[in-house]
Amino acid sequence: MIQSLLVKIQKIAILISRNPLSIIYYPESAEELTMRATLYKIVTFDASHRLLHYVGKCNQLHGHHWKVEVWVEGNVDEKTQIVVDYNTIKKVIERFDHMVILNKKDPMVACLERYQSVVQVNGDPTSELFAQHIKNILENDEDFKRVDAKVTKIRVWESPTSCAEIL
Repeated sequence: MIQSLLVKIQKIAILISRNPLSIIYYPESAEELTMRATLYKIVTFDASHRLLHYVGKCNQLHGHHWKVEVWVEGNVDEKTQIVVDYNTIKKVIERFDHMVILNKKDPMVACLERYQSVVQVNGDPTSELFAQHIKNILENDEDFKRVDAKVTKIRVWESPTSCAEIL
């Protein structure tokens, strides 16, 4: 690989020395044209939750203005020139807006479901668990599956001073 780069640099140097006003480079393979990029998207929403197994005030139903930061890395599509549509990320996360998020074993689920939808997760809906939950949903989203990308990091804020990050 290094040898190949040195040969290319030599070819470019020769072209420059012959005519310093025009540089034309022709890639030798499609791999040289593949561009990778990292995207960053912030999505906010309002939702309530409670921590069933927590001893303290967070075991009461309460709400937050959540902020979710998502990093996605992948190959830039040759046709669209994007890694993944930002709206795909937004669509997945905004489904939690104005929802109640509870542990699926929480007895409050049955009561609330008589009046509204409840997002149920496997365990107490902490920022840590919620970050993993969002990552799983994103990676299984049909639009996301069509692109050559992966979620590299998610940060979930439940207050301006408290967040959890997963890689």
